[in-house]
Amino acid sequence: MKQVEIIRILDDTTFVINAGTNKGIEPGYFIDVLKTDKSYNYIAKVEEVYPDLSLCKRYGEQRLFYGDIVRIRYPDDNQITTKVIKSKTSKKRRKKRG
Repeated sequence: MKQVEIIRILDDTTFVINAGTNKGIEPGYFIDVLKTDKSYNYIAKVEEVYPDLSLCKRYGEQRLFYGDIVRIRYPDDNQITTKVIKSKTSKKRRKKRG
């Protein structure tokens, strides 16, 4: 299966991905754009869909880069698992100075 990624950046907020109706994408779907060099992701929304391409609009202040990997959030996908990360710091509290 071909990897879904950003293939064209149009301006600061809009970009094109290489997936469309052939992958079951519809307007209004949300997608996660995963940064390859960082450990965070940000969200975008599919605006227009064509057979092989989709026009998307990002939300937030992060910059877009050609080749960033995209994960599609299908609305009926209930297999999303979440992981709780607990802090490893002790529960000791600092004394306030003053």
